[in-house]
Amino acid sequence: MSNKSISARFFETYGKQHDVEGCRPLFAADAVIHSSTAPVDMNFEGYAGVGHAFLTGFADLTVDILDQFEAGDKVVTRVAWSGTHTGDLNGIPATGRRFRLEAIVIDRVEKGQIQERWDVGNMLDMMQQLGVIPVANG
Repeated sequence: MSNKSISARFFETYGKQHDVEGCRPLFAADAVIHSSTAPVDMNFEGYAGVGHAFLTGFADLTVDILDQFEAGDKVVTRVAWSGTHTGDLNGIPATGRRFRLEAIVIDRVEKGQIQERWDVGNMLDMMQQLGVIPVANG
């Protein structure tokens, strides 16, 4: 299995099937995840918690892979996440509004598993789309 297909499997398993636990075998036991959705680096358990929180807030969460390439042990994926805020998201009550957020994910793959991940998305933009944070004028 190519490094690219390992990363793509994550987006299929989580973003389409909503199977957080099904992603566990894709990550090394000592994987480190750096994410703009959390203030600290995480292991898979922490990342899974973020994943569950998003599925609670967005029951229709989906992802589309826009671009993906690999070079050596790195896979770069540009994705578009979208969904409707129908449930509580870490204390933020449902707004009923939709969001669309493009993100860049870089995976470093070793021995068929994700060893390190950098996940960067504009969470401020997402919160503004949901109406939780006002959009600055001017």
